[in-house]
Amino acid sequence: MEIYTTSFTYPRRSRITHSPASSLDFSADLRPPPDSYSQLHQQHVNSTLPDSQGTASPSDYEAVQKVAMMAMAIYNVQISFAPADQGRAWNFQVSGVYQQVMLARGMIMKECPIQNRAVIKVVRSEILDSPSSKPTLKPEVRRHLDEIASQTFAHIAVVNSTVALSTRSLPDGVSNNAGWSGLETERVCELQITGQGDSVELARVRLLVMLDEVSGLHAESCEIDQKLLAIIAGRKRGVLQSIMEETATNIYMPSPLQGLIGPEFGQPSTASPAAPSNKLNPNVIWITGEFFGVQRARDMIFQVSMGKSKQLISRDTAILPRKLDWMVTERAEDLKAIMHDNATFIQFPPIGSSTSMITVYGDHRVNIQRSVRAIMQLACQFYVASLWLLPAQFNVLLPSTTNLNHAQASTILKQISYTSGAEVVFKGMNFEMYGLEHEVRPAVNMLLELDIVKAFHHEIRFQIELANEHREFISGKKNGKINKIMQTTNVKIKFETFNDHNFLIDIAGNDGSVLQGLTLLQEELPAEISFHVPESYHKRIIGVGGRSIQRIMKKYGVYVKFSNAEEFASMGGYYDNDDNVVARTPSKNAMNLDNLKQSVMELVNPKDKDYINETVSIPRKYHRTLLGEKAIFIHDIETKTNSKFRFPDKETASDLVTIFGPESQVQIAATMLLDHVPFEADMAVPPNPELARVCASPEFHAFIDKVKRDFQVIIVPNIKGAPPSPSQAVETPLECSFKFRCQRSNSDFLVTAREVLEQFLLAHNIHVYPSVTSRTHKRGDSFADAFPHFDSKVLSTARTRHQNSADLGRPSESMIDRRLRLASSSPDVKALFNGSPSYIYHLEEEDDYDQPNYLPGPSTDQWTPLPPMVSGERSLRHARSVLMQSSHGSQLPIRARQSEDALKRGSDSLLEAKLKDHLSQPRSLNNRAQSLDLTMSLSRINEGSRLSRADSPENSITETGGSSPTSINVPSFPSVYASPSPVANRSAAPSAHGSIGRSSGLPHDEEAIEEVSRVISTLGL
Repeated sequence: MEIYTTSFTYPRRSRITHSPASSLDFSADLRPPPDSYSQLHQQHVNSTLPDSQGTASPSDYEAVQKVAMMAMAIYNVQISFAPADQGRAWNFQVSGVYQQVMLARGMIMKECPIQNRAVIKVVRSEILDSPSSKPTLKPEVRRHLDEIASQTFAHIAVVNSTVALSTRSLPDGVSNNAGWSGLETERVCELQITGQGDSVELARVRLLVMLDEVSGLHAESCEIDQKLLAIIAGRKRGVLQSIMEETATNIYMPSPLQGLIGPEFGQPSTASPAAPSNKLNPNVIWITGEFFGVQRARDMIFQVSMGKSKQLISRDTAILPRKLDWMVTERAEDLKAIMHDNATFIQFPPIGSSTSMITVYGDHRVNIQRSVRAIMQLACQFYVASLWLLPAQFNVLLPSTTNLNHAQASTILKQISYTSGAEVVFKGMNFEMYGLEHEVRPAVNMLLELDIVKAFHHEIRFQIELANEHREFISGKKNGKINKIMQTTNVKIKFETFNDHNFLIDIAGNDGSVLQGLTLLQEELPAEISFHVPESYHKRIIGVGGRSIQRIMKKYGVYVKFSNAEEFASMGGYYDNDDNVVARTPSKNAMNLDNLKQSVMELVNPKDKDYINETVSIPRKYHRTLLGEKAIFIHDIETKTNSKFRFPDKETASDLVTIFGPESQVQIAATMLLDHVPFEADMAVPPNPELARVCASPEFHAFIDKVKRDFQVIIVPNIKGAPPSPSQAVETPLECSFKFRCQRSNSDFLVTAREVLEQFLLAHNIHVYPSVTSRTHKRGDSFADAFPHFDSKVLSTARTRHQNSADLGRPSESMIDRRLRLASSSPDVKALFNGSPSYIYHLEEEDDYDQPNYLPGPSTDQWTPLPPMVSGERSLRHARSVLMQSSHGSQLPIRARQSEDALKRGSDSLLEAKLKDHLSQPRSLNNRAQSLDLTMSLSRINEGSRLSRADSPENSITETGGSSPTSINVPSFPSVYASPSPVANRSAAPSAHGSIGRSSGLPHDEEAIEEVSRVISTLGL
């Protein structure tokens, strides 16, 4: 009886479903504390965890040895094992009869104690009492965790985290590292789940349901046949998302691969419907939300499942058994993505069995075919190689005396498998290697270098799997490509039919030249890229008789296929469901694929081209609200930006929302979406017995109403105290904080609202922690004070309004800070559509109505003005009105407008030289946006003047009868056509150089005024 020996490493080092360092790496600070949960299984989990150095511990060895002993007893095979990959995996060697070896191999892969890991980020206040002072688990949370751990055989640990909640960008002044000074987003902790097989997936779903229940939602479960789950959800979960949208619920689906890997537990129980194990079977869906919404969602799911069960169709297809095992163990996420994208269910045989048949279930033929194509494409990554040892002199009458004995083969197998990562098999006088290309090729090289192998003649054979549609592509015209490779490297290449979708390429040779032939063949394998182009552009891009696209294809050597609506419907899309164009070229020319895509996209309108997937991070607790209450706004954004929002699968606990749309629109869509996401930040204050009384006073309620009205920021006090002791009349607060809540588009007002609250508390003798942002000061920005007419609540100011400042001696940074942001990154999305300038002002000027403006000394900074906002005749009229004001005693510092247009018109050579001279002056402040462009050469009018403090804005407005622009929709801006007025004069004067009174009587700079007159007269005025 022939002995069959296989040596393999499990888990493979190329696992992509966990962290790069492997799921077995746990640093010391992430280890569960001694009083963690799942006490029932603490000893079992610890027995399979490696030590902090990542090497296998004695308990690991004992657990693996137990599985090996069991397999040897059941299947009568010989098994040896050793740590591999720095202790993160195990190298097994199994010898015996072929059928028994394969069964034992399957048992090892299913039962081997490999730890999986998942992390859920949770806001500390949801599961902890007093999260800042003495964090302890809430009693009901502890009870739920113990129950989930005992039912799912998972180990759950609560670990403090330094990771922030998922936020795209924090506004200025909000920091998670601020300590107790200023504002900070909510602190989070992590629920770390470890376990074998399906226990992590089951525990994660149950924990997410538990967190929903803790937050006040109702939870129910229902059972649907596992084959129907993905079909009910629809392609890319579209149907499921519409159900969640209509009912404002969260729906958690079980893993479609449940039960394939890991120990057997949680099977359906027929004894009692309420049995705990019944909740762990692969057919359970969990629904959370408001009570009536949950009932509606449940009814809708049952209704859809009844209809789909009548439309269910299936298709069988064959794949090599080892490829199936590799897919289930190493490409589980890819298989889930295939089922997710195509609304199909793939039924796999038990792992390790020699069964090669899979069944794909769906409700539409196109979806099933696309799923099969995707699986076959995945199978093409897996290579098979064989090396036959032939005696130097073969005589059919005499037995060979140079056979390789079993002991020698075992040593070779173990060494090559350990080093290369491939599965290596020896049977008779044949070595077989299974794995990815970068694993199989080194294994063959190592075999060829062994002296014991060199004593034999040998034949090397590689087997590659490829889709049938590529058969003509790889062979070339009249098999030209294949014949050339065979003649060049002296190898034999043969095509064999395998199934309805794939064929096999066998490449064979007698020496190392077969590796060279494999390299040349790989260079001819097709490399593809697919993308989306709206069908309305197809004819325009293809051109008359295909001339345009043929010219592009010839330039880059790439074949392009455009699918019309009918072909697209029959294909179901290429790599992505929405892709309707595919480009294909030999692998050696793959770098031209992107060039071709860019050439094609140049012929498409920017609003319709370059469809991409952009992800935006939004805390998952807001997803239900966005899908439910905000659904009308979501659809409006999708319509305006020609994009599509796809929310993550609920059971993944992901915060990433995917936006599919044109590259020029997805950022706009992301910004508009974030406008509907609430933003929360906390400000902690020292415990104070008087704080509860102050927060309950009518004055405080009036104050927070005013803040809400002025800044659209809601302030909620959070005071947790200990019960009063017999010696104390009132309770002692243990934790005091204020929660600030606003829309993300309004987050710039958070800092202002915080400072207003701080001054209110200080006025009531309640101390606050010192703020980092208020202690540092920057150099005064002379330009920031040039716009007193911008005294509007539309623009955020990082200081108080109608409040006395605590520091009257000098301006703080928050008073004179000025921020400029590009519109693309601004939360004010209106500016993107209303034709506003490419910048947005956030001027935090001095506008306190109860105190005078601050007057820093004259600035010596110089910068080149940007192109004027008022051009042509308006600029001339504006300059003339400014000159008239100057001649009537208003004495304004003036800078004449300069632009490229002025240079083009320059009839006066002296003026042109002066303008060029000023344009070349160095900038002291980069990227400054200006709305009043006044030349530096004429600013000498007010140089040397030193003014007393200007009238406060309140007094000035009262004198002239003006009004402050308080409307948030219609801000008041000065008109360039308005007649000169004291208010206009004061508005136009930069306060950094001093506000000039109407009757100050200060001397003019006559030379500067004459120069202005000469310039205007030269321009034809």
